[in-house]
Amino acid sequence: MYEQGKRLEVMKERCKMSSRVVSIIQIFTIVGVVLSFVGAVICFTQRNMINEQLAEAVRSGRVTVESIRIGGMLHFMIDYTKAFEAGSFAVPMAVSCITGAVICLIITVVLSMFKNIFNSLVKEDTPFSDYILGRLKVCFIIITIAVLVFVGVGPAVVGALLMWCIYSILEYGKALQTEIDETL
Repeated sequence: MYEQGKRLEVMKERCKMSSRVVSIIQIFTIVGVVLSFVGAVICFTQRNMINEQLAEAVRSGRVTVESIRIGGMLHFMIDYTKAFEAGSFAVPMAVSCITGAVICLIITVVLSMFKNIFNSLVKEDTPFSDYILGRLKVCFIIITIAVLVFVGVGPAVVGALLMWCIYSILEYGKALQTEIDETL
């Protein structure tokens, strides 16, 4: 029993450290949400000035349409090339910024859920509780949906299978823990 107690304490220390690291990462994702949203507002409110200046820069050859493209996660919703060729630069850029804000917000929410899981693991006497397994399942579902929407079907399927395997292993650990607790 002494060895199990030591392992539990090591796990709790690792969860405390993970919670701290997640808190730091959350600060960056929150800043990402704010900056992306501010960028979207600026692109939208200053769209006439942005469109005029970028159109002039493209006409003069100082800038190419390809160099203006910013990541743009929503290529399936907006045809950036046609919009840029038509001289509409600001709105697609604002949509890209909004997309970045949504992605950062999703990451912030998932990180918050993981932080709650880590903090719960520090308080509990076993890592195999219904609360923790339920929270993990919700996190895994949110991550899978986000990967499906923003990355694609292939990575979402692979990620979902990986997370399902991890969840199944933890579920098995909970069943073994329950069996041991009933035996004692």
